[in-house]
Amino acid sequence: MSELLIEGGTVVTADRMGPGDVFVRDGCIAAVGPDVRTAAGRDARVIDASGHWVMPGGIDTHTHLRHPIDRLGITTADDFYTGTVAGACGGVTTIVDFSLQRRGESLLHARDRRLAEIEPDAVIDYSFHTIVTDVRDDVLAEMPVMIDDGFPSFKVYMTYGDKIVNDAGLLRMLEITGEHGGLVYVHCENDCAVNHLIERHLAAGKTGPAYHAPSRPPAVEAEATHRAIMLAGLAGSPLCIAHVTSSGAARHVADARERGKPVAAETCPQYLVLDDSVYDPDGGFEVAKFVCSPPMRAAEHREVLWEALAEGSIQQVSSDHAPFHYENQKTTGRDNFTRIPNGLPGIETRLPLVFTGGVTAGRLSPQRFVEVTATNPARIFGMYPRKGTLEVGADADLIVVDPDAEVEIDAARMHSAVDYNPYQGLRVRGFPTWTLSRGEMIVERGEPMPPRGRGRLARRGRIDPAALP
Repeated sequence: MSELLIEGGTVVTADRMGPGDVFVRDGCIAAVGPDVRTAAGRDARVIDASGHWVMPGGIDTHTHLRHPIDRLGITTADDFYTGTVAGACGGVTTIVDFSLQRRGESLLHARDRRLAEIEPDAVIDYSFHTIVTDVRDDVLAEMPVMIDDGFPSFKVYMTYGDKIVNDAGLLRMLEITGEHGGLVYVHCENDCAVNHLIERHLAAGKTGPAYHAPSRPPAVEAEATHRAIMLAGLAGSPLCIAHVTSSGAARHVADARERGKPVAAETCPQYLVLDDSVYDPDGGFEVAKFVCSPPMRAAEHREVLWEALAEGSIQQVSSDHAPFHYENQKTTGRDNFTRIPNGLPGIETRLPLVFTGGVTAGRLSPQRFVEVTATNPARIFGMYPRKGTLEVGADADLIVVDPDAEVEIDAARMHSAVDYNPYQGLRVRGFPTWTLSRGEMIVERGEPMPPRGRGRLARRGRIDPAALP
């Protein structure tokens, strides 16, 4: 029997904050209170959390580790070892990544292939959404099986070439998930408009990375968001909108929720911290480091997103960690911005960026920070109350953070395998002093120590639309 006592800190959960101790036994939360030392045996390890906040570990439900981009013949820079080590150093204790169904493939085969890739390497707990690219009758018949097996969420792209699912396919998937306790998680951009704008820019000789953003303006995101919500309403199904970046998309989500629709949404740190000034045409090809979809928006959208996060119409922050090397990966698109792989690294900096821009800046309460980075992701994707809380019986996934300790982001000191960091030089608070996964110390004072492959599959339950935050 292993025991751990974290004493003298301030316990922060989604609904409370105050002095308290946390007692861990055999990987689970055994007691939380003002003084639980009497519950611990003499051999219990003790962590002095004086001056620190003790919070649930972060849950990042949008990562792309070892993710192939077939049309470019490349894969993201982080595998499931480097990526989860980086996550642990940034306070992440569970990820939900992706399984990619290829054309003609069954969902069950894609699931098994992905599990074989993750199991040997992950150092924190994991699950994945299934990216559905080929909506066939036999595939639809597999979806209830996937839900029963603990994989209840399905990613749909409304754009992106051979990954796209058309409206008819999306509607059929929504009907299945609504009936069987699943959830469609959708990337919203109007494919027709995006392709038209790309062709117009390229025909005019506008091939550099700065033209990525104007080829995917806010309107194409807002329209597709509205359309996805409408289709979910027709099907009577819950829906989760990925990476909301703009005021128009945020407004459609808020309007749907005000009408009582079971719609959840996420945003990402890049849209809360950066803006479209990163796409300066005079910035040279290094602008490619910031090419992601949807792109960053004009600065006024940032405050709308922070307000939506604070008041509840956006419920979670995920990283959308899609790390591509600048050299030899981003640079493959030097003569055509459509060949720049889309994505930014962010799994290690997600919690510190939200902590700094939210809690330190006074936009979010500490409790709301926990809610949007841990508790709500667990609720939305079927892991609560096993994950995302410090309630007795939950997995002892937690972080211990000095709220006043400041760190300068430097790619050379990060743990991702990627060769740059989009937040280079920013000073942030919120990096954990200690990260624990199922009661096991995996990061101590910034130094990772978990053995490769110690992560476990986080099995997830059916999605209850009434329980969505």
